[in-house]
Amino acid sequence: MSITLLLDNATRKFADRIALEDDTRSFSYKDFINRVDKFGQALLACGLMPGETIACLTNNSIELVEFDAAAARFGFIRTMLNARGSREDHEYCLNFASAKALMFEEKMLEHVSIMRDQLEHVKLFICVGGKTAWALNYEELLDRAKSKSPNKVPVSSDVHSIYFTSGTTGRPKGVMLTHSNWVHIISTHLMDVNPRIAPDDVSLLCAPITHATGSLVMPHFARGARLKILHQFNPERVAEICINRNITSSFMAPTMIQLLMQHMKKNSRENLNFHSMLYGGASFPVDRLEEALETFGPVLGQLYGQWEAPVGFTVLQPQDHIDALKSDNSRLLHSCGRAITFADVDIMNDEGDLLLPGQTGEIVTKGGNVMLGYLNNEEATTEIREGSWQRTGDIGEIDSDGFVYITDRKKDMIVTGGNNVYPRQIEEVIYENKEIEEACIIGIPDKLWGETVHLVAVRKPDSIVTEDAIIDWSRERLPTDRRIRSVEFVGSLPKSNYGKILRKEIRDSVRSRMSKN
Repeated sequence: MSITLLLDNATRKFADRIALEDDTRSFSYKDFINRVDKFGQALLACGLMPGETIACLTNNSIELVEFDAAAARFGFIRTMLNARGSREDHEYCLNFASAKALMFEEKMLEHVSIMRDQLEHVKLFICVGGKTAWALNYEELLDRAKSKSPNKVPVSSDVHSIYFTSGTTGRPKGVMLTHSNWVHIISTHLMDVNPRIAPDDVSLLCAPITHATGSLVMPHFARGARLKILHQFNPERVAEICINRNITSSFMAPTMIQLLMQHMKKNSRENLNFHSMLYGGASFPVDRLEEALETFGPVLGQLYGQWEAPVGFTVLQPQDHIDALKSDNSRLLHSCGRAITFADVDIMNDEGDLLLPGQTGEIVTKGGNVMLGYLNNEEATTEIREGSWQRTGDIGEIDSDGFVYITDRKKDMIVTGGNNVYPRQIEEVIYENKEIEEACIIGIPDKLWGETVHLVAVRKPDSIVTEDAIIDWSRERLPTDRRIRSVEFVGSLPKSNYGKILRKEIRDSVRSRMSKN
C-alpha cells in the first residue's frame, strides 16, 4: 500500500468537496489532485526520476501540500527543510540528501541565491510566487504540464521521505521513512489520535507542516475533510479563525496554545467547535495545561514521538485529561500517555534489560512507525537499536496502568556530586512560580561538584523577582541535589521552529561565556 491509493480514493469519493484553502484560494479534491498530477508530470518532464530526492524550503502553503502529495504519488523521495533554519544547515541537508530539485517560496529567493553554487546535486529550482533566470515559476510549470496519473506507483518498502533531526548532538541526521511507515502513521491518527474526523471537519494547519502538523494532512484527506492553511502562526489571527471559521481540529506546540489563550475572548469556549486540539513537541506546564482545558474544553490530546518513530507512539487521550481533573490527579497530566494500538513501548536499562513498572530507564519502542534507518549512517542506526527495540534517548518510567512519564533527554542529564539530575523535573517545579514565564535548566561546570544546576529564565511581564528570591524559593521545594545554585534572567529563550526551547543552544552559550571569564 502507498499514499497514492489514499489520494485516489479520496478524489473518487469527495471530488467536489473543498480539500484545502488559504486566505485567498480554495481547491476541491478534484482540482487539488489535478494540480498534484501536473506537478509530478512536470518534474518527470524536467528529467527527474522516481527514487530521486526533491526538497522544499517554504512556510505553510497550498503548494507545500501539493509538493508532499506529488512526491508520494510519483515516487520521489521528499525532504522538507525548516524555513527558519540557517543557510549552513540547508546547504548541508540538501547536499547530504543528494536533492535533485528544490522548491522554495519567493521570500527565500535571496537566501537560495546565495547558497545555490554550493549545492552539489540540485539541477532544478522552482520558485513559488516568483521567478528568476535560474528558477522556474511554480504556476507556469503547472500550466505547461499535463494532468496525468503516474504510470508506476511506489511500493510500501520504498523510501517516502527524509526528515532531518535538530542536530542536538552534531550535524543533523537524515531519518528515512518508508511508504509503509506513513500508512502506519495515517492509520494511527484515524484509530488512536482523532477517530472523529468526518467530511464536514475543518482542520487548521498553523504550526509548520514541515514538522508534526504535516501528519494531519493525509488522515483528513482520507475522510474528505477540509484543511485551512495559515502561512505562519499568529495568535491573534488564529484566535479569529478558530472562532469564526468553525475549526474542528488543530495541532500546536504548548507555547503556541499558551499564546493563543492570551488572545481568546472570555467565555469564547461556547463559540468554539473543536473536538480535537493536539499538542506535543515540548513539555506543557501543568497549571497552564489546566488553563488550556478550561479555555478549549475536554478536547486536548498529547502526542509523544520523534522522527525516528513518528509522529507519536504514545497518546494522552482527551479522556485521560478529563480523568486527571476529575480525580485531582495532576500527576497524570505529566504523562505523555499510553502506547498506540500498533506500537510497543517499554523501559530499558543500559545493558538492554527491560525494567519493571515504576523503574527509571530509557524509553524504547517498536512498531510500524519505526524508521528504516539513518541516511548514510549505519553506525548511528545500530547505536540506537537493541534487538527489535529502538532507543529514544529519553529517560522515563511506565506506571502499572501503562502511562509513560518522560523524565528528560538522556543527553541533558546533569551529574552533580555523583547524582543524576534531570532538568525537566526541576522545570516542572519552577513553572509553579507565578513570577516565571519560561525556564530552562542546564548544568554548568563546577570544580567541586562536577556540575551545578543553573536556571536561565524569562520573568513574567512587570515581574521584578530577583535571582536570590528564586534560589530561596526553590530551596524550599527541591531536594538538595536538584536545588538551583545560580540564575540569570533574559528577555527571551531561543526556540525551534515548533516552539521548543533549545536547551543545547542555551547551554553552549552560557558555557562559552563562562570559559571566556
